[in-house]
Amino acid sequence: MQSGILISIKMHDQVGSEPIEENGAGTAPENAVEELAAENSQLAEESSETEDIVAKLKAEVAALNDALMRTMAESQNIQRRLRNQMEQDRKYANESLMKEMIPVLDNFDRSIAAAQRGASPEAVIDGVVAVDKSLRRALEQFGLTRLEVVGKPFDPAIHEAIVAVETTEITPDTVTDELEAGYILADRVVRPARVRVSKAPEA
Repeated sequence: MQSGILISIKMHDQVGSEPIEENGAGTAPENAVEELAAENSQLAEESSETEDIVAKLKAEVAALNDALMRTMAESQNIQRRLRNQMEQDRKYANESLMKEMIPVLDNFDRSIAAAQRGASPEAVIDGVVAVDKSLRRALEQFGLTRLEVVGKPFDPAIHEAIVAVETTEITPDTVTDELEAGYILADRVVRPARVRVSKAPEA
C-alpha cells in the first residue's frame, strides 16, 4: 500500500513540474526577439550617423577641391603676370640708359655737322671732347667707371699685361702705360685694362 502511494507522489511531482519547465522554455524566444530588435535599432542609428558623417566628409572634400582649383588658377594667373612683367622689364631694362645716351648722340650729330660745314680742326676736336665728357658722365650714372691704372701695382684681377718693360727707374711689377682702358661696373670688372708692366733688367 505504501509503495503505491510513493509511486503516485512521484508521478504527481513529474506531472506538476512539466508546466514550470514549459513556461521557462517559452520565454526564451521572446527575449531573443527583443534583443535582436534592440540590436537592429542600434545598428540603424549607427548607420544613420555614419551616413551623416560620410555626407559631411564628402561636402568637406568637395569644398577643399574647389578651394584647391581656385588656388591653382590664381597661382597660374600670378605666374602669367610675373612672366609678362619680366618680359617687359627685359624689353625696357636699358630705357634709362638710352635716355642718357640720346644727348650724347645729339652732340655727335653737332660735331659731324660742324666738320661738314668746314669748321676748324680745333672746333671739331672741342666737339669730340665734349661728346666724350657727356658720354662718360652718362655711363658713370649707371655705375660704369674707368680704371685708373698708370703708376699702380700690377693686379691680374684688373690688369692684363701685354708688354713687360725693363727699367731701373720704376719699381718692378708697376703699370707704366695704358694700352686699352679698363672699366668696372659697381664692384665687378667688365673689362681689364691692357697695360705695359715694368720689370727689373736681366743681369
